[in-house]
Amino acid sequence: MAIVVDLHLKAKDKENYDKLHATLTAILPDTAAYDGAQLISCSADAESMTFIVHEVWDAIESQQAYLGWRAERGDIDALVTMLGEEPKFVVREHLAFG
Repeated sequence: MAIVVDLHLKAKDKENYDKLHATLTAILPDTAAYDGAQLISCSADAESMTFIVHEVWDAIESQQAYLGWRAERGDIDALVTMLGEEPKFVVREHLAFG
């Protein structure tokens, strides 16, 4: 069953917002190419210093394998240093109509 994962990120300040923006722009193409990823997109709001990474995966196992790969590389630890709040994952069943 396909799933949707929305990852909510809030930068701790303007400098880290800019760093997080650059980092996500650099790494999300690799996410989109990861096995099991169907769609990866990101929205950004400079005023609130927030991002929502919207992911559609073939299955939760694909997304979990991806997170394990990012953790092994140290990417997650690097992202966390830029955040003012804990990252929030919202996982739902994906319903597609077209």
